[in-house]
Amino acid sequence: MAHRRREVDRDGPRRHTPCLRHASTAQGAGHRRAAPTGSSRERPQPAPLNPAPSYHTSVPEHLITDTFANDLGTALDDLDTFQTQFALTHRRYERAWSHAADTADSRTTAVIAHGRRQEGVEAFERYVLPHADTLLAAARSAVDAMPPARHHAAWRELIEDLAHAVGHIHRIRSAPAGQDEPEAARVRHLQVWPYVLAWAERSFIISGLAEQHRPTGPPLTAEEQQLWTERARAAWQRGDLDADDVWYNGDNELITVAHLVEHDTQTVVALEGELGSERMRVLGHYDTVREAVDAAPPAVPAGVLRPDVSPFAPQALAAEAPVVNLVRQVDEARHTGDVYMALLDAVDDSAFSRGPLPRLVELLDRAAAFADALETKQGQHSAARLSVLARQLGALREEIESTMEGLGTGVLPPHRTPRPVFHIASPPPAPSPPPPAPHAPGTARR
Repeated sequence: MAHRRREVDRDGPRRHTPCLRHASTAQGAGHRRAAPTGSSRERPQPAPLNPAPSYHTSVPEHLITDTFANDLGTALDDLDTFQTQFALTHRRYERAWSHAADTADSRTTAVIAHGRRQEGVEAFERYVLPHADTLLAAARSAVDAMPPARHHAAWRELIEDLAHAVGHIHRIRSAPAGQDEPEAARVRHLQVWPYVLAWAERSFIISGLAEQHRPTGPPLTAEEQQLWTERARAAWQRGDLDADDVWYNGDNELITVAHLVEHDTQTVVALEGELGSERMRVLGHYDTVREAVDAAPPAVPAGVLRPDVSPFAPQALAAEAPVVNLVRQVDEARHTGDVYMALLDAVDDSAFSRGPLPRLVELLDRAAAFADALETKQGQHSAARLSVLARQLGALREEIESTMEGLGTGVLPPHRTPRPVFHIASPPPAPSPPPPAPHAPGTARR
């Protein structure tokens, strides 16, 4: 895969995931972005509270009507808006927080913290809270409809974790205020904040699962599938099958959208199975990537590298920020594109920016020049060693660039789930119906 240089923000990868606003028609699906993953914040610990109301409604597949699909599409759009606004709000307040911390202005820091909480809570109450029941029910029923997999228990635990948060938010909002406004609102925002943070960090699980209810395109005939699969295998062997996006579907199969190049023409294809493997097969061919993504099986939530990932955790000190930010970008990555960009930023030596590795090479070169300028034998010896180290780093940079290209297009498997925030036990699965009683020997059947 030839990666293209792009601007990277802290919102995480942008994925072509169809929306359910028009889920009653396969052609009406739009595109959604992945959950924002990336500003810093503090995590206040919620005070112990009484058990919150439980949200255990589920939507059987035969009740997924057009009305439900439209309601779910609106809910997903609003959840996406909350995720984006939350990340942008944190990025904005993060800069202000850093400046206040440098000046040791505790009063300003308190004002910033209050403003950040207020905007985050108000965004949640406006965009997510009215749809919470719909989103949670859709996520639950999506997991119930999938073939069993080892990560389903973790998904259910995360769903119940966020349902627990919604229950507490309702309880806090309905409790009588002990102070006058605006102090009552300030206290309420402080109490609700940990549960809103949980949704900001983990709601990509909800949106990814809820998207499973959208329809997919019609399958190819057996003959057409065999023909296109053979063409895809031939293109892969020639190096003419360029992956554009990849994800896991509800059957835990890899789905790839790729450009199949033949005789200077390109066709977008959706494939199931790892590229180049014996199990690879073409699901459909399309004119555009958008059409392919809309018709292909929807993506389940991508895995995480670290189960304790906290996208809004406090940033490191400014002196360490360049390298620490790249390490953090890899820790938060769910797709190979983000790891590629972190490595590219580390070795970049263009006219626009210089990464840490080229700057280290420059440092060694400058130190070598200084040692040589000492005009001593020891200085000349040290200068020669520093120059060798600089050349070795230059060779290392070339090796890293070559390895980056080999990453290809990939996604972490869904069983790599993040840890819940509140660790609420998921309800036990419904018991299976008892088997029919066997007929006694010699009993006549009617």
